[in-house]
Amino acid sequence: MRQLLLFLIVIFVGVVFTGRLFYLQIYQSNADGLYEDNAIRKVYDYPKRGYVYDRNGKLLVANQPSYDVMVIPREVEPLDTLEFCSLLKIDKTRFLTQFEKAKHYSWRLPSVFVSHLSKEDYAVLQEKMRKYDGFYIQKRSLRQYEAAIGANVLGDIGEVNQALLNQDAYYKSGDLIGKQGIEKSYENILRGQKGIKFIQKDRFNRNIGPYKDGKYDTLPKPGKDIKITIDADLQAYGEWLMQNKRGGVIAIEPSTGEILAMVAAPTYDPNDLVGRIRSKNFNKLLRDTIAKPLFNRSLQGVYEPGSPFKLMNALVALQEGVISVDEKITCYAGYKYANRFMKCHCNSALVMILFVAYNNLVMRISRPPTDAF
Repeated sequence: MRQLLLFLIVIFVGVVFTGRLFYLQIYQSNADGLYEDNAIRKVYDYPKRGYVYDRNGKLLVANQPSYDVMVIPREVEPLDTLEFCSLLKIDKTRFLTQFEKAKHYSWRLPSVFVSHLSKEDYAVLQEKMRKYDGFYIQKRSLRQYEAAIGANVLGDIGEVNQALLNQDAYYKSGDLIGKQGIEKSYENILRGQKGIKFIQKDRFNRNIGPYKDGKYDTLPKPGKDIKITIDADLQAYGEWLMQNKRGGVIAIEPSTGEILAMVAAPTYDPNDLVGRIRSKNFNKLLRDTIAKPLFNRSLQGVYEPGSPFKLMNALVALQEGVISVDEKITCYAGYKYANRFMKCHCNSALVMILFVAYNNLVMRISRPPTDAF
């Protein structure tokens, strides 16, 4: 009896293992487990980010090719550090810092080692990448702003931070995301959907080909193009008018509420925050506490509101001939009317001119014609 029980246990365990292996090899069609499989290398294929056009179909934001050097710390073998640093145009200190950062992120998952290589650097490096185990090149696209306008409107893109990585599983270390402006507001539309390739590795961590002949590979889906209500020519004209000035200008189409121009001054060239120069230029703009070019005065500036009815009164006064465009009024920090003294705000000159014009108009209307007597 004991011999039969032992035989049945062995048969049962064998059937369970055989069934499980048969299921994994034949019937399993869910690729979710591949993301956690150490024997499968995941290579992401980044989509083309959507273009941005102005209201007249003029291209404002396009893409340009860029290349990132990726690293998988566990697969890195001893290498000629000085030669590799020379190819990447970095020093040894940065090499060690980036490698420690990559290990801290993950010992077995890929992360960005050096980002935004130019086409020229990529051409030189590609020929020698076979010498550096654990490193590979990943292609992606960067933004290219067709005109040096609308920096605060269009925004920019930059690498995701750790907080966002913890919140959204879509993003991986080194991914780019809209940081502000249009790029941030329409991130989900512009970014598209990443594709992925699963590469089978052998026991020596060498690539041996696509996993199951690429059955679970996916193609990237490009981001959608969008058209915004900004008029590029009007935006450029507004920024030209605001040169060497501080403030914000917003032009709105009254019949629809569409924003035709949103000017914040001082401003900067949006191409300054693209590629490897982004970090350096961003810190430079951020430290400029006098001009504050990163401060969007059109949306974030707090200004004392004006009185729209005063402008209307001024136009009526001009039409009635009570005042002229050349009339000058001296402001004494306020205006005395009867027994009351009304003080000015910071825009006192305009307010006082409009008030005097309004007062003169009222006096003219209330005064009877001379031929009535």
